[in-house]
Order: sequence, then structure tokens, then C-alpha cells
Amino acid sequence: MRTLRLGLAALALAACHHRQPAPELPVRPEQPPPSGVQVPPPTPPVVVAPSPVPATTYRLLATAESADQVALIAFKPCQPAEVPPACGVRVERTYDVGWWPIEIEGPHGVVASPDGKSFYVSIAHGRPTGFLEKYDLATGKRIGRVQLGMFPATVDISPNGSFVYVINFNFDDPEMQPSSVSVVEADSMTEVARTETCRMPHGSRLNPEGTLHYSGCMMNDLLVEVDARTMAVRRLFKLVPGAEGPVSPAAAPAGVSSVCSPTWAQPSADGSRVYVACNKSGEIVAVDVASWRLVKRWKTPAAPYNLAVTPNGKQLVATQKGPGTITIWRLSDDSLMAQIRGTRTVASGVAVSRDSRYAFVTLEGVGGDPGTVDIIDLQTLQKVASVEIGKQAGGIWVLP
Repeated sequence: MRTLRLGLAALALAACHHRQPAPELPVRPEQPPPSGVQVPPPTPPVVVAPSPVPATTYRLLATAESADQVALIAFKPCQPAEVPPACGVRVERTYDVGWWPIEIEGPHGVVASPDGKSFYVSIAHGRPTGFLEKYDLATGKRIGRVQLGMFPATVDISPNGSFVYVINFNFDDPEMQPSSVSVVEADSMTEVARTETCRMPHGSRLNPEGTLHYSGCMMNDLLVEVDARTMAVRRLFKLVPGAEGPVSPAAAPAGVSSVCSPTWAQPSADGSRVYVACNKSGEIVAVDVASWRLVKRWKTPAAPYNLAVTPNGKQLVATQKGPGTITIWRLSDDSLMAQIRGTRTVASGVAVSRDSRYAFVTLEGVGGDPGTVDIIDLQTLQKVASVEIGKQAGGIWVLP
């Protein structure tokens, strides 16, 4: 089973790891823009002298799904008089995660507590259900574990650190039954709610206040909003081009729909909008939260996968899984600032530093490639560093 999963890595563009889906799953590779559709070239950036590089060290966590590891990475930007190894990026340590040492269990999403003392990682490959595990950052000791639903994948944590939200992706179900988001009380590692959402949910993100949770439905073409206080679905938004808008749960598509196939839902820095990555149609969709109406949808150079916004609200960063590229968008006018080729193919996760200066991107690679983390300077719009980790780099999180 493990050999089959690893040998088919290039076929998982609509999913979260590299096992081949059942033949009847309507999961298709990324599609190019429709015939005649022109993706605008990047808008030339305004020439502004970049600020001096910060005199700080950024620390982040990244998962390696096919190595059952989480890497702790340190990045110290080089000052004018500095050269590596006095600066640059390095792996400080790796944590072995999971339960079965002879089986690849697929750590997927990762988040850290607000105080940076512990981290949580979703373990996707269950028997049959998966888990959320909690580890002490300093010692690497596992200090908690809870069984969740089918294929726990993307993860987020409330701003106060009280609850962890885990999407049960349910990738292996050939009938693609509706799945859920699990809500876990972080201290006791107790699942306090499992809210049914849709078919193949993906992309777990909270608004800045931690009051609303968002995810996309890859096989229902829906954006789902969950009230974090009641832990119940609050609103649904249909993402099919030409038919966008609010939809009641009773009127939501009952069968499979995969025109947009959203893989990520990312609230803006102020929570007023939600940006959705339509992986299949090759678009980004912006939804206004107050009116629950479409603001805009625009084409991307390749199919977007994961999204992140800068805390200052000025830029949106998107990974494009197939070609291994990263796009940077100016949110004042939704224009393309840059498209940057990654060190390897299969771009996956993305996270942004709290000072809005750097984007950290995981690239899975294919075959025997190691996983890779690329670092992008969001002022100069250039890749400035890269480091290898275990195979199939996936989830990524910047430590406080």
C-alpha cells in the first residue's frame, strides 16, 4: 500500500496526498484556462526601495507527509555584511510523529499554540479514521491524541488557543458521502463537536476574531461558514461560475458538483472578505462577508491550491500545485504582482510572517525528491532562500 501511494504522487492535484483515487472519483487533473481566455501578465510593481531586511529569526513548522515528520525551521535574513551559515535558513530539528513506525501515516496540517510551546498535527491515514496529535515543542514528546473522522487534513487554531478545527477530508470514500469539521478542545484534546458540512471539505481557516470558520467543498462547489460559538453551519455560498450566491442548506447541491472545486478558503486580514481557490476552474473568488455576495472572480495563471493573506492586508499569496509556482496578488486592485517558480514541482502549503515581509511555501516534489520549503521576500518579489525537509512537504505554520 505504501509503495502504491508514493508511486502515484503526481496524480493527487485535487487531493491532499499521493494515493490514487478510486476510478469512479470525479477528481481531474488541473485544467488550463479555457480556450480563448487570456490570463493577464503580472502588473509591473511600483519601484520602491525595499526596507532593510529584519534583524530577527523566523521559526516555522512544516510537515513531511511521506516521512511522518514535522520539521522545525529557522530563517535569519542575511544582513549586508553577513553570509551563511551566520544567516540563512536551516532545519533546527525534526519530530517523528504518528503511532505506527512501520506505516506511513501522513501528517498533513500543522498549527502551533499562541504561546509557541506546543503544536498540533493532523494524522490523515487512519484505520480507518485519523487523529489529531499534540506535541511539546521543546522536548518533542507527544502530550495528547484524539481520534477524529475520515482523513483529517487541514487545521486551524482559535486565536486564544482554546480550540483546534480539523477538516475531515474523507478522501478514500468512493461514494464521497458528506464529511465534517471536527472541533477539538486543545487542553484536554477532546473532540467537542463534529459538524457535518459537505462532500470533500478542504481548507480550514478562521477569521481574525476566531468567530467564524471557513472551508470549501471540492465536490459540492460550496463555501461553508461555521459559527464558532454554536459550532453549527451558519451560511453556504455557491461557487459555480454564473450562479454564485447564497444557498440554503435545503437547496444545496445534493449530488456531486465539481466546476470550481474549491481547495482553500482564506479570510482577509480584517475578516471582511473570504478568498476561495477554485482549483478546477483556475480562479480566485472573493466573497463579501457582510452581504454574502460575490465581489469578484479572476483567472489565475495555473490552478490555485492554497492561499494566505499578509497580516497588513495588502497581498494575497497563492500556490499553484502542478507547475510548482507561487503567485502574489495586490489586493487593492486584485492585480498580479509576480509569479515565482519554486525550487521543485507540486507547490502545496503557504504561510506568511506576522510582519508581512516573507511567505513560506512547501513544495512536495515527485518521486524521490525531498520536500522543500521556499522563502519569498514579499517586498522584492524574489525567492531568497530554500531548505530541504522530508518527502512530500505539506502543511506549514509560522511560530509566534
